[in-house]
Amino acid sequence: MKSTLISALIALAALPATAGLTYDFHTSTTGMQASEQRGHVSVDGANVRMEFTAGDGAMIGNGAVMLTHNGGTTIAVLDPEAKTYWEVDVAKLTAGPLANMLAMTNQKVNVKDAGDGGALESFPTRHKIVTASADMSIGGGPAAMHFELTMESWATEKIPTDAAAFLQRRLGNTGLPMLDKLIAAQSESVKGFPLKQITYMKVTGPASMEMTSTTTVSNVKKATVAPAQFEIPKDYKKTESPLDKMMPQ
Repeated sequence: MKSTLISALIALAALPATAGLTYDFHTSTTGMQASEQRGHVSVDGANVRMEFTAGDGAMIGNGAVMLTHNGGTTIAVLDPEAKTYWEVDVAKLTAGPLANMLAMTNQKVNVKDAGDGGALESFPTRHKIVTASADMSIGGGPAAMHFELTMESWATEKIPTDAAAFLQRRLGNTGLPMLDKLIAAQSESVKGFPLKQITYMKVTGPASMEMTSTTTVSNVKKATVAPAQFEIPKDYKKTESPLDKMMPQ
C-alpha cells in the first residue's frame, strides 16, 4: 500500500477558487511509515505548487517540489538539487495492475456530520467523520486482511472547497482503488474546506499495520503567484517514476 501524503489549505475569507493563496503545512504520521512533512503551498485556480522543506523520507525528499496544472490529475515531482523530475498520472495509477490484483468484499462507508467543530484560524467549522472498512484478498485467494479507516475533518464553508490543494481533496484516500471510489462517492455530502484532518488506518492479517496522520496549516495569505512558479524549469531532465518501478508488470 502506498503511503498517503496529506495536505491542507485555508484562506483569510471566502474567496473564489481562482484567487491566489499561499500557506504553510505540517503533517505528522505515526505508526508504520512514520514521518513528518512540512512545507509551503501556492495555489492559483487549478495550478498548485507544494514545496517540501521536509519530505516523507521515501518518494518525496527534503526540498522536493510537486506541481500540477489540473487539480492533481497529473503530478510532477521535482528534485531542485539534481535538476530532475518525474511524473505520475493518478487516474492511470489507480486503474493499473493493483486494481486487478486486489479483490474486496464487505465494503462499508459512512459519512457523519458530528456537529459544531468550534473555531480554527478564526473560522467556524463543522466536524465531519468518514469511516470505511473492507475485507481484502490478493490474486483471487481467500480474504486474508481486514482494512479499517477513520478520517476526521474540521471544515469551514467560508472557503470554497475547490481552493483546496489536490492531495487534500482526496478525502480519505487509502491507495486502494476500489475502496477509494466508494469513499469518494459517499464523501460528496462532506461540504466545506478542511482546516484540520486526522486519518487513522488499520490493516489486520498477515501484514498487520496501523498508521495515524494529522495535518494542520498556518501562515495563510492571499497572494499573487507568478505563473513561472507552476512551470518545470527547462533545464530539468525527466526521469522514471519510482511509482512505476514499484508496480507489478
